[in-house]
Amino acid sequence: MIEEVALVTRVEAGQIFIKSLQTSACGGCSQQAGCSTATLAKILPKREFALDCDLNLQVGDCVRVQIDDSHLILSSMLLYLLPLIVTLTVVCFANTFLPMLENWLPEISMTTLLLTFWAIHHFHAPLLMKFSLKPQITGKI
Repeated sequence: MIEEVALVTRVEAGQIFIKSLQTSACGGCSQQAGCSTATLAKILPKREFALDCDLNLQVGDCVRVQIDDSHLILSSMLLYLLPLIVTLTVVCFANTFLPMLENWLPEISMTTLLLTFWAIHHFHAPLLMKFSLKPQITGKI
């Protein structure tokens, strides 16, 4: 489990709004690539978002937020493997069914790859939070 400390900013109808307390020290740390705190800080940016929680928390409470490691592997596959699969599928389709575009296959592949990266960049936050990354509040600090 990867964990981070967050601050409760609002409490509304069974949902707790939290904000990460990540400090800027991670930016200068040489261990940032292998550190789970730095990884979680990227996922929990300096913005407020809602989580479902049954705990009795008040505004200003510090809480421990955890994410399961296996969800990060699924997310990595979505972010890195999906563009390659989409690009190869489009190029194979174009090569098989549209032979007149054979000279344009490099341009088609690059355009498809860039469009897939753009789509993932544009839609990744809501998709990851909904389907794979479900942070959980495990307790009050």
